[in-house]
Amino acid sequence: MSRNIQLFPVTVSDDNGLLITSPRRYNALTAVLFGGRHRRLLSELVAVGGAVPGDRVLDIGSGPGKLAAALAAAVGPDGSVLGIDASRAMVDYARVHAAAGNTGFEVGAAQSLPVPDAEFDVVTCTFVMHHVAAERRADALAEMYRVLRPGGRLLLADAHPTGLMRAVADVMGRVSRARNGSEKAAAQRDPFLDVDIRRYADTLVGVGFQTPEFRASRYGAGILTARKPR
Repeated sequence: MSRNIQLFPVTVSDDNGLLITSPRRYNALTAVLFGGRHRRLLSELVAVGGAVPGDRVLDIGSGPGKLAAALAAAVGPDGSVLGIDASRAMVDYARVHAAAGNTGFEVGAAQSLPVPDAEFDVVTCTFVMHHVAAERRADALAEMYRVLRPGGRLLLADAHPTGLMRAVADVMGRVSRARNGSEKAAAQRDPFLDVDIRRYADTLVGVGFQTPEFRASRYGAGILTARKPR
């Protein structure tokens, strides 16, 4: 079952959580939140994720494909990037606008990735976890572990909000939490809990990852990295 939320271009799905259904409006929102810093943030995410020439990379919740494009440049022609997104609209948009021949996009959910075991050197999942239904987030992290090769690297990122980004994150968090309770109950909780990426550190260790490391980006993101043991 799904329903439209008019304050933001999303559909709420009981199976997949929040699906962004308007790539162009999403791009406009990103421009407002990050301004000229977005390209620098993408470069930082690629560097921190550790993608190098020849790597196979999976970008979960790839949206309009901007991070996938930056990753594709980093891995070069001998590497590859696969973007997975639960929104058909996002996948269609990313396919049309993909510039690199080593990049592909498929429809799929973070909690049931349509890829084989131990397939990737790097997995990225940015500004996505709060969109996944709360009861399926541990499943999504377990899937990330499954598809990484031994020694592979995971990067999770979400808003580390200040200023306008903090206000927008508050709205998005309230929409996400309202799925599981009343608006009144949602309002009584920490409005930024769902976008604090550090909340997944213990779960990552529980599914098998080594102890994660957290860093706060100067560009408004919190970044959590972890490695699958060899």
